[in-house]
Amino acid sequence: MIFEDNKNRIVGIRSLIPSDFDTLVLYFQHLSENTKNRFGPHTFDKQTLIEMFEATTDFIGFIAVDNSTDSIVAYMLIKTGLLQHDVSRLQSYGIQPHPESDCTFAPSVADSWQSAGLGSAMFGFILQYLKSSGIRRILLWGGVQSTNSKAINYYKKHGFQSVGHFEHHGWNEDMMMELIEKQ
Repeated sequence: MIFEDNKNRIVGIRSLIPSDFDTLVLYFQHLSENTKNRFGPHTFDKQTLIEMFEATTDFIGFIAVDNSTDSIVAYMLIKTGLLQHDVSRLQSYGIQPHPESDCTFAPSVADSWQSAGLGSAMFGFILQYLKSSGIRRILLWGGVQSTNSKAINYYKKHGFQSVGHFEHHGWNEDMMMELIEKQ
């Protein structure tokens, strides 16, 4: 998918492939400390990417590549099912896990590309993929920091709802999105 942001920059949005790993590590290295602290589903090294994406089919990565520089400017991660350490917390809210139809979502956008529409375009692309894959519910990977009002507003704009709060290095909000209306 080709996307032009609100600053007339053009990116290609697609699935991550192993030949992207070195460029993705460069993307991680150029994120601000603030962005790195807010995005933490895995360590930012090539070996972790190899272990995640080549050893299992549970993880699917999506990237946005700047057409003018061939650099990655956004990375979003999907894990089929829920993270084991999130299950009991989600169950305490009355949410019953469905390993085949739930997924966990972790988005990141390069600092200079934030608030330009790229995150929304990528999420739309990913949503189409998830719906066609039989996913019925998306949960945020490790929640969202309660102080990150910009991200919380982004998630609410796209249909996520708060399902609970928890403390881990500060307060966090668990958010979830239903892809199929309940009967």
